[in-house]
Amino acid sequence: MTARAEPIVSGIRPAFALHHRSLVIDLHTDALYEHVRGRKDITQRSDVLQVDIPRLKQGGVNAQVFAIWTNPDLFKPGKRATFVLKAIDAFKRICRRCPEDIALALGPGDIRTIRASGRIAGILGVEGGHALEGDLANLDRFYRRGVRVLTLTWNNSNPFARSCMSRDGPRRGLTRLGHEAVKRMNRLGIVIDLSHASDRAFSDVLDTSTAPVICSHSACRALRRFPRNLTDEQLKALGQARGVIGIVFLPYFLTRAYRKATIEHVLNHIEHSADIAGINAVAIGSDFDGFGDSPPKGLEDVTRMPAFTEGLLRRGFSEPDIKKILGENFLRVWKEVTRKAGNPSRLPD
Repeated sequence: MTARAEPIVSGIRPAFALHHRSLVIDLHTDALYEHVRGRKDITQRSDVLQVDIPRLKQGGVNAQVFAIWTNPDLFKPGKRATFVLKAIDAFKRICRRCPEDIALALGPGDIRTIRASGRIAGILGVEGGHALEGDLANLDRFYRRGVRVLTLTWNNSNPFARSCMSRDGPRRGLTRLGHEAVKRMNRLGIVIDLSHASDRAFSDVLDTSTAPVICSHSACRALRRFPRNLTDEQLKALGQARGVIGIVFLPYFLTRAYRKATIEHVLNHIEHSADIAGINAVAIGSDFDGFGDSPPKGLEDVTRMPAFTEGLLRRGFSEPDIKKILGENFLRVWKEVTRKAGNPSRLPD
């Protein structure tokens, strides 16, 4: 078990102060997808779903990974890479429209610089390798345009890897092209994300990658048996490989009684992952705007993030460990990925 201090029960004020002086990074939101699809304007405060720029600032989130999801049912082959490029352009327009609020982060060094200016650092990710259209050249193309995270699969398998939701997912992993993709991402300095990957793909990537990886929005299978969650064996392997798991807020992944999910269920998964993988392997991956309007009670939207920090204090996590969970662990992974690539961040087209 991870050693922890005596619980702090002095309430939200110390937690609020700690939260707002910490680096807070959320590894996954679908807010940009909702913006591009026209369901909301993330530059404006609203009650639509859980994330927009004003609420990110209120919630003390300093850096946000914006996932670009190409719905495989909506975007047929031949249209997926085009949608990614459209979403990248949309995010850059957001940055030009709100230059005092948000900026694109191309490397780990940008995080603190952007934060120091009072802005949010936006990190672009692609959710689902099917967006590459089976063409490794699109990895270079997306990188040049500013993408720095790629989720290898979504719920559908693709030419690179099997999804955990495939019937044969547990038995099949990376394809030959998938091994090439992992090596290419290592060379470019793209963070490999294994949320949605099959168990075999998870182990194949850890055996192939020379850089640490993340599971941006997952939880613990020991607490909620579901293919999208990590087993204790996977958690241990992730920790040993210096990677991180971003604990998801999606109620269905947290508890069988998902309609009654609360912030406490999220904290349960944080504690379990810290105990099994180690404190250096734990992060936040809310998946806000990716699961409709039924978030766990106490984490109704991104403005409630200080309550998450309060919960960690209440459960006895030390301030240094809380800072690791809130953002330092992911920043360390991104630094290692970039360093191993031996490649300074290139300006996007």
